[in-house]
Amino acid sequence: MPAELTVASLNVHWGRGRRSSGFPPFDVTAACADLDADVITLQESWAPDGEPSQHEEAARALGYGLISVPLSRADAWPEPAIRDRHDADRRSGTGDWCLALLSRFPLRGQCTQRIWQLPVDPSSRAVLRVEVDVAGTPLTVCTTHFTHLEFGAVLHAPALRRALPPADRPAVLIGDMNMWGWCISAMTPRGWRRVGRGATWPAHKPHSRIDHLLVARGVEVLESETLPDVGSDHRPIRARLRVT
Repeated sequence: MPAELTVASLNVHWGRGRRSSGFPPFDVTAACADLDADVITLQESWAPDGEPSQHEEAARALGYGLISVPLSRADAWPEPAIRDRHDADRRSGTGDWCLALLSRFPLRGQCTQRIWQLPVDPSSRAVLRVEVDVAGTPLTVCTTHFTHLEFGAVLHAPALRRALPPADRPAVLIGDMNMWGWCISAMTPRGWRRVGRGATWPAHKPHSRIDHLLVARGVEVLESETLPDVGSDHRPIRARLRVT
């Protein structure tokens, strides 16, 4: 019997709003609760040294399982800033800048495909690949946060293709791609398709869709939407899926 679930993605921007408003803080846990999705992926989630991370607080408060990977050292105050790649000198920064996945369904396995760091990109990059048990039906959820096109993001296409499962397996790719839809479609293997409409950035007056959802052949999209501003500089995306 086909299994259904909702997936969502949000770049939380350290839990801070846009620069032009002075980076006002917002409640990441409340934003995740408003998404009300079975699987939520978060980009730019803040993990201060010696304190619970934003994704840990959300997972604990809302009853989600959690997998996360740090990408870079960073600071959140007085303003959000990446300091250096995560495997560099850990004396830089006051915490980690992370990629995270929260799930109401059991998590059966994970792997992190590290992507080589482009010379002008201040951050490490990765594809987080997680096996989710959707009421007995396996689904591979991949999430990432790509660098900007002007930094050479298209050079990561071979690494992305290696990280994704074959297109004949039920799987999704979701996250902040920092590029237009046709670019990410060109970077994924044959058999993957991009779904969803609506600009996601900047959140207060969006003109570009740079947050994307792509599905493999074993996933049917029943509904997809771009949600209203929740406080970050990106708008969230959400979809209802059926795994066949």
